[in-house]
Amino acid sequence: MGVCGTRHQQGLALITAVLVVAIVATVATTLALGEQVWFRQAQNMSNRAQAESLRRGALNFAAILLARDQNQTDHLGEPWAKPLPPLPVEDGMIAFAVSDAQGRFNLNNLVRSGKRSDNDIKMFERLLTSQGLDPGLSNALFDWLDQDNDLTSSGGAEDIDYLSLPQPYRSAGQPLQSVDELRLVKGFTTKAVEKLRPYVTALPVYTAVNVHTAPEQVLAALFTNQPAAAVLQSLLEKRVSQPFADKSQFTNQLPAGTAPQSADQFDVKTGYFLVTIDIRYGRLQRRTEALIERTSGKPATVLWHRLPPLQFEMKPDEKT
Repeated sequence: MGVCGTRHQQGLALITAVLVVAIVATVATTLALGEQVWFRQAQNMSNRAQAESLRRGALNFAAILLARDQNQTDHLGEPWAKPLPPLPVEDGMIAFAVSDAQGRFNLNNLVRSGKRSDNDIKMFERLLTSQGLDPGLSNALFDWLDQDNDLTSSGGAEDIDYLSLPQPYRSAGQPLQSVDELRLVKGFTTKAVEKLRPYVTALPVYTAVNVHTAPEQVLAALFTNQPAAAVLQSLLEKRVSQPFADKSQFTNQLPAGTAPQSADQFDVKTGYFLVTIDIRYGRLQRRTEALIERTSGKPATVLWHRLPPLQFEMKPDEKT
């Protein structure tokens, strides 16, 4: 064999060796990446299970806290209303807060016993006006809630309006399940819904506003003629230091000639509470909400809980 043949064989051997090394390196990298992905998946599943245990524990604690509260009134000075600092747990933290769902206006109040509730519609109109929104939106919401297909007045909307949309659908004809459903109602833009969100709720039955916990905007909407700012501020301060024992004590604090539009629209106690739970465990971050019903003499009941999609945080030392 000549010199050229020898060199040719050496070149092929070198190329083969390089290819073998490249293949081995590729396989090793693939295996390492697969192992890393598997490890992260296993870690995520573990974090999810631990976070779910924390969520259930916090929700049970809130239910017990509410069930133990047997006072005749519900106000901001009670244990359930006091904010708790975030609690550290192994490789994470948990924080939860309880708020009075009846401190907000119940959107489902517009239909009462299958009929139009004029007093509640007027209250909602005043709340809409206070937020710079069209009070006529109350008619559209009423038509969305009621079971017939008859327009109530200008500004309302029934099936014929929704079925003519590019993506047609029908009106609900039943109570709202959540505030987010407002986006489906004619005239309620995303911006309008977000403006209203701090002041409204969607509860399964007719509920009165708790004057102990209602924001100033909701409290003002109770009155046909909005009281002076000084009067409202005085009520907001007194309800913290000197909670009202009953409804009459609340009305006695009002100036002569000033009273809520209807006595059944307000109260000093509540039966529905919203629980917000924030959890961070490992790479997982999650906020959940739950609605708890508390009935005298019975255990507190979780009516629903919302679990948004999981979010996993990418740590600085992790490579993609």
